[in-house]
Amino acid sequence: MTPIRATAKVEPQCVGGFISKSRYNELTKNFKTSFPGETTFVMLSKSAIETILSDSSVSGIKFMNGIENVNVPSSRILVLIPANYTSKGSLPISLIKADGFLTNKGDNISLEQTWQVLFNHVLNYKKTNIDTHYTKINRGSFMGRNILTELVDKAKGDTLIYHFGYDIENNYPYKALIQPEANGIPIGDESHPCPGSTGCPKSIEEMCALTRIITNLVDNDPDGQLNELRAFRDKLLQNSLSGAEIEKYYTISASLLETIDMEPNHDLIYEGIYQAYIKPSLHSLANHNEEAAYIIFREALEHLTTTYLYQ
Repeated sequence: MTPIRATAKVEPQCVGGFISKSRYNELTKNFKTSFPGETTFVMLSKSAIETILSDSSVSGIKFMNGIENVNVPSSRILVLIPANYTSKGSLPISLIKADGFLTNKGDNISLEQTWQVLFNHVLNYKKTNIDTHYTKINRGSFMGRNILTELVDKAKGDTLIYHFGYDIENNYPYKALIQPEANGIPIGDESHPCPGSTGCPKSIEEMCALTRIITNLVDNDPDGQLNELRAFRDKLLQNSLSGAEIEKYYTISASLLETIDMEPNHDLIYEGIYQAYIKPSLHSLANHNEEAAYIIFREALEHLTTTYLYQ
């Protein structure tokens, strides 16, 4: 399989390829040097990958970085989020399951646990990279169905090894490096970062449903409304509890947009979202009532997820 660079426009199932041992050594050394004290690898359940790929609508997997206990960096896990083929071309969208996702261990993790462990990764990263904005932190890696199928076929046991690499040139930490077995060749990589390129949006903002809705519906100062909401978002991201809700929002946002876009009355749905949730939130913030705005935000996420996304 020919390696595919992150700048190439490819179908999501084709994202990924094999790298040389020397490239693997370079990436893992970079990670160990740049992130001392961090877990350098985790075991990855072969059966978990097979279970996800058994659904023919899945184009690949987003291996999302998580930490079970924010005070214990060694409690690192991966949340395996399946992605579809998407009506938007080469950008696969997360498939949200009501009963949660599988982890690298093959265990099931609930949706609420998912949002928290993903945000724990963000908090952990901020401890040593305080100048990096929350929305710029790498959340994980995407690999397509084809490379994952090859890696699973080459694995002799029920576990693969998921190493963390660091591509310094492309500022891509926690880069996915998957080996079928210890000291084994080939090594699967050429993954794409989340957020990043094909496999995940180019930036966190690209996933934002609020940006889409406000830009399309508001004629008078949409940027002002967006800036007000982004300032509120940044406050929430600094809280270990409310920040998990932001991770939920960004994980489901692109999926929500695509699902609603397919509804025949999508324009009315977006107008309803603005009137029922966004406008009242802005009103609460204008009156310095952040608690009310947060309650509305949570209610909106729960209603929209239950109505449009759960499978």
